[in-house]
Amino acid sequence: MQSGEQDEGDDQTDDRFPVSLRGSWFGLNRKFRLRLLDHPLTPAQYTTLRNICEFQNGVLNQKKLSELVSSNENNLVAILRKLERCKLIERKKAKSDLRSKTIVATELGKEYFHSAREIAHQLQDEVMMQFSSDEAGRLLGYLEKCSDQLDQLPD
Repeated sequence: MQSGEQDEGDDQTDDRFPVSLRGSWFGLNRKFRLRLLDHPLTPAQYTTLRNICEFQNGVLNQKKLSELVSSNENNLVAILRKLERCKLIERKKAKSDLRSKTIVATELGKEYFHSAREIAHQLQDEVMMQFSSDEAGRLLGYLEKCSDQLDQLPD
């Protein structure tokens, strides 16, 4: 048996999963970052702005946004400050809790998001055209299943 291969009876875990998932994520992020070079947003700013623009379940605050972008609140602060300085978002005191701030996209923020979304969709289409529609559906289902399972595991 060659290195990296597994015998069917071998109960060793297949180590390719985390490496493949990480490689796919970093590869996609790198390509997206390169395609955004002439755009004012970084991939992390785009993801944050996307979640702000697409949020439709009531009031969006920093805690909820950190859950949506799978980041902790402290890491999100720098991105939000930059987006606010660039006048792409506004943070306002919440009416129900003056300690909390709601986050909304400005019209300029929405424009930037929509133009970057076109770039993101083009990249996604190029990657996904390597799969049949059935394969693409299964891939997305598997990724969602992984994400859901990870959410259920204890920290």
